Amino acid sequence: MKKIFINILFATTLMACQSSEKQISENNEPETKQVEILAHLEQAHHKEQWYKIEMVSFDLKLKFGGKQRFKGRLFMIPEGGLVRMEDSSKVMIWDGQEAWISPQDSEYGKARFDLLTWSYFFAAPYKFSDPGTQISAIEERPLAGRSYPSFKLTFGEEVGDSPDDWYIVYQDREAKLLSAMAYIVTYSESQAEAEKDPHLITYSNYQNFESFPVATDWTFWTWNEKGETKKMLGQAMISNFKIGTLKADLFVPDSSFRVAEK
Repeated sequence: MKKIFINILFATTLMACQSSEKQISENNEPETKQVEILAHLEQAHHKEQWYKIEMVSFDLKLKFGGKQRFKGRLFMIPEGGLVRMEDSSKVMIWDGQEAWISPQDSEYGKARFDLLTWSYFFAAPYKFSDPGTQISAIEERPLAGRSYPSFKLTFGEEVGDSPDDWYIVYQDREAKLLSAMAYIVTYSESQAEAEKDPHLITYSNYQNFESFPVATDWTFWTWNEKGETKKMLGQAMISNFKIGTLKADLFVPDSSFRVAEK
């Protein structure tokens, strides 16, 4: 009887261990997928080299609703903490704390939005593992009739300018590059309101500049959870990409600037 009891105890313990190992494996699976998808994406975009440079600049053309939104040059440091945009009518600066615009009598009201949005969309592949970012829902998702590896990006409290924003990130299966991002913008409205009208940006026509893959064509679409993109909203074109040494005075407003509206 004692021998039978010991055998039963051994069998029960073994089953418990196997169950525990299985649970650990299942619990770790999403974390493993998270590491893999991020690692592949960051390697494809040369993240390690990105944060060794001091400043980048490029020409940016934006068109929405058939009208030109911006046509000028954008300067930024790799982490996005300093941004400058200039065109024929104005100069806008993000100094890390405030948005500024020149001339002071400019009536343009979207300086803060432009400085933070377009620079983030450009540097997005290098921002997904920033402090405070949270990755979840790692799975295959449909988009415009194709299936993509994807994940959801959210932010911790008080992280970034609009911590209620979220992104659905789609990765190109072969090249491992960023293929698209669905997103909401909550800066001027609640999350509930923003989620009624989510948009998508697709990245295409990648070209190698200074060893970095840069998507030179962006297209903006309406988007829903089914991955449907029924209406094109706008386009952006990137050209004349340059890497240079940091010119700190580019991001310091002089007396010709005023603080832009929030």
